[in-house]
Amino acid sequence: MPGMLYHLSFAQQVYSKLSPILPLDKINFIAGNLIPDLAEADKQKTHYRKKASNGILWVPDLEQVRKELYFPNDSIKFGMYSHLYLDYYFFEKFLIPSFLWDKENGKVIHPKNKKEWNLKDFFSRAGLYRGYGEINYLMIENHHVSLESVKEIPKILPNTGIPLFDKRVEKTWKEELEDYLSKKIEYTGEILDYPSFWDFLKETVKQFVEDVLKN
Repeated sequence: MPGMLYHLSFAQQVYSKLSPILPLDKINFIAGNLIPDLAEADKQKTHYRKKASNGILWVPDLEQVRKELYFPNDSIKFGMYSHLYLDYYFFEKFLIPSFLWDKENGKVIHPKNKKEWNLKDFFSRAGLYRGYGEINYLMIENHHVSLESVKEIPKILPNTGIPLFDKRVEKTWKEELEDYLSKKIEYTGEILDYPSFWDFLKETVKQFVEDVLKN
């Protein structure tokens, strides 16, 4: 569940590394990376959820995702696989290790500054989504996501052939992205640490490419 810009950055980086090797269609691959979050259906189904290692959060069941979406010759489905791959590792390798998770009391605690949230407030505009907002402009300013490439993606994304994903929410991804970019929030690092996040994203791109090349 990283923000949209992070999925776009991940998709662009993966495409640049795999396109010389795999017959990926750039537009369809990047579009596929957006589709899971835009489906109207229950995210429990569209994100193939199972309990995360901390017993509190939910992550994609990558084994099931691989069975249903790992088709490198189908750029849309492969992009959807890429989206859910990043979701899984974002939770397990970045978000869960970055905070203390008090399951008994339903609390999330930042280990460095001791900021504390209940679970509902953590996953809100005042919590994690504020952290996303702080990082958005840094991603753009540091050229970690190309908005020029983003402009190539159509407002209405292509169908996948899977009914679960082809009934979309009313708000388009471009409108959602415009909302994100209209709210420039000063970076404080009080919620998410930008250098750590960027290191995680780079490492996950490398890992994804290595996993693909093994098969």
